Amino acid sequence: MKIIIATPIYPPEIGGPATYTKALCERLSKTHDITVIAYTNSSETVDVFPGTRLIPVGKGRPLPVRLAVFFVKLLRAARTTDVIYVQNAMAAGLPVALVHMITGVPFVLKFVGDEAWERASQHRRTTKNLEEFMKKPDGGIKTHLMMMIQGFVLRCAQIVTTPSVYLSEALVRTYGVKRENAVVNYNAAENPEIIPFSTTRIPRQIATTARLVAWKGIDGIIRTLAKVKKKFPDASLVIAGDGPELENLQKIAKESNVSDSVTFLGKVSRAETWHLRKNSEVYVLNSTYEGLPHTVLTSFAAEIPMIATNIPGTNEAVYHEKTGLLVKPGDDTELATAIERLLSDKKLAENLVIGGTKLLKEKFSWATHIKTLNEILESVVT
Repeated sequence: MKIIIATPIYPPEIGGPATYTKALCERLSKTHDITVIAYTNSSETVDVFPGTRLIPVGKGRPLPVRLAVFFVKLLRAARTTDVIYVQNAMAAGLPVALVHMITGVPFVLKFVGDEAWERASQHRRTTKNLEEFMKKPDGGIKTHLMMMIQGFVLRCAQIVTTPSVYLSEALVRTYGVKRENAVVNYNAAENPEIIPFSTTRIPRQIATTARLVAWKGIDGIIRTLAKVKKKFPDASLVIAGDGPELENLQKIAKESNVSDSVTFLGKVSRAETWHLRKNSEVYVLNSTYEGLPHTVLTSFAAEIPMIATNIPGTNEAVYHEKTGLLVKPGDDTELATAIERLLSDKKLAENLVIGGTKLLKEKFSWATHIKTLNEILESVVT
């Protein structure tokens, strides 16, 4: 098949859609003709893998202009393609839906999170969690406009894939996607990173990687560190990622008297996040919302015991006391107890790593993901 992959970002930028698209091209280009259209400041079209080409859309222009350029380039490329696979419902999804209406080329959309809620949360236009927000959205006209656009694109798609049952059900309830058109295709783990030097677990080092936004719960991990240090004075926390909450988090670290034990790495490469996991004793995911987080699968692959919040999506991969420890969202005391438990009980930590590695192979392999995706793409091509 001739497939267009439309994505809002592509490497060297860091982010789920970028990492996923590159890994996908590496696999699909062996049997399909792949064209990637992405927002990127790369100045020219380049070959990514044999059988793959990248069509860049510059990011330096105002949003309406970027959307228009993306649409025009996509329209030209779509004339010779069989199907479009798009990685979000807004910046890439809207041009794809419009091209579909003009050309009739079918498209499949991968939905990993509600952008309207994420934007409203990031700009503090809502304090609701995802489920509360979807039942009764707030955040003003911008939020409602985004939901209208997102709903339009989702309903135009022939198939919407999600990385979890939780998100699939949410699409049906909130956006009117037909149940038969919402298909779960679990994420696949990234390949293990080859690091050209040895790594050693740093005693009592806790790691987390995330965009620094409110719903990732980094503030709770920092406050928890202050509790953990009462039992383990040498405990430390390393945070990889950047975002709008950075200054607030630095302030919380200072107020909690743990500034000297918290390291903010900022935006780092995939190899560096892999190295961080390999050098740490415990990985923590403290979100109040996730679809099905790639960071869980990466932690399984890196063989680091992990703690995560017991929320829909995440708990489809983290099984309590089998592949990780689950804690109540927003409960710093419960999180501290879980961290202390893993730092004290090496056998438990080892068993969680074994369980995570096993689940990774059984449920989240690239072979399974690609097989399901191929079946989905073939089903919409007439």
